[in-house]
Order: sequence, then structure tokens, then C-alpha cells
Amino acid sequence: MNEYLDYIKQGQKTELIIRTPGGAVRFFSTFEKQTDTNIIISKPENKHLAFNCIPNQDVELYAYTNGGVFKLKCKFITCLKNECLLSLPSSVDKMQRREYIRVGLNIKTVITLISPDSKKTIQATSKNISAKGIKLLLEEDISKFSKIELRMLFEEGSISTVAQIIKIRPAEIGQKTYYSTSLMFITISEKEMSFIVKKCFEFEAAQRRKLLDSES
Repeated sequence: MNEYLDYIKQGQKTELIIRTPGGAVRFFSTFEKQTDTNIIISKPENKHLAFNCIPNQDVELYAYTNGGVFKLKCKFITCLKNECLLSLPSSVDKMQRREYIRVGLNIKTVITLISPDSKKTIQATSKNISAKGIKLLLEEDISKFSKIELRMLFEEGSISTVAQIIKIRPAEIGQKTYYSTSLMFITISEKEMSFIVKKCFEFEAAQRRKLLDSES
């Protein structure tokens, strides 16, 4: 159950969720350390709300790490100056393994298609992405090409890799046939995979914030 301590380090940004009759309330904090009796975090903040939590209130602490999304169910104990104490978790859920987390992140992608006698470049936007692969909706079936190269255009820079077709499925949209194309990354580096994982977790955290805001 303590696997999360391999990934949640001092300075790790976390979300603290308090469930109330009026809905979920979200605060942001930083993981400081874990002792034999408590988890210590920085005082939770929300630019719209002052932090207020009663002793023994059930809370959820979320940490988005390269090892997965960890949800710790704890009880709030007290705050001392700029730090707050939580009980040790009564349960820990690892919500997704890092290499398989897949989110609906839309990334512009340049696709170079190569065959023995031709080469062409097309562009598309991802339907979803993970550290292992990407799904694209294309206007053509690319299975005839012998080599596929991808260049994914993130705001921070691009990632290039050779890709392998996993599955192609026709999709009727309106009166036109598209091809739902799943590709696996072949030559991507560990550093690049970690970057995509980070972007996936950031996207997931943003989606969670939207959901919690709608519940509030």
C-alpha cells in the first residue's frame, strides 16, 4: 500500500478534495513528507475559497506522478501555521499505470508515409494519446505504406518517432468514410515518453478540475 511513496516526493503538487453536501470542493497543496503517524502537506489553497476543514473530516489527496495517479483517502487532522496534518491513508488507489494512461488530448501531428516508390506527408489531429501510441482519424487507409513516421507538435516542442499500425477501422461520418487509425510508437525515447505522460496527467487534472467546478 506504500508504493505511492516511491513516486510522491517532497514538493509534489497535489489536490485535496473535500466532499460536502453542496458538492466537491477542491484545493491545491504540496506534499511535504510522511511520518510514522501523519502525512504533512502545505496549507491547501483555492483562489476563490478560504480553506476550512473540520478535524476528522474525510478528504481525498490526489497526486499526479510519472508512476500513475494516486488517490489517498485520509482524514484531516489540523493545520499548524503553513502546514496541515492528515492521517495516514486508509486506502490508496492507483488509478492508471503510467505507460497505459490514455487521454483525449488533441495534438497536431505530421505524418510521413513511405513506400518503396513514393513518399507523402499528411496532417491530422490526435483523438487520444498515451506514452505508447496515438489514435488519429484519417481520410485514407495508410496500411499500404511500408514505413510511417510521426512528428507530434506540442507547445513545448515536437516529438518524432517511427510508428507501427495497430488497428485501422473505417468510420462513417456524415456521408464520408474516414479511418480510425491506432499507431504504436517504435523509436520514442524514455524521456519523450515521460514528457507525454506528464502532458496526459496535466490534461486529466484539468478535466478533473472542470468536473469538480461543475459539481460545486
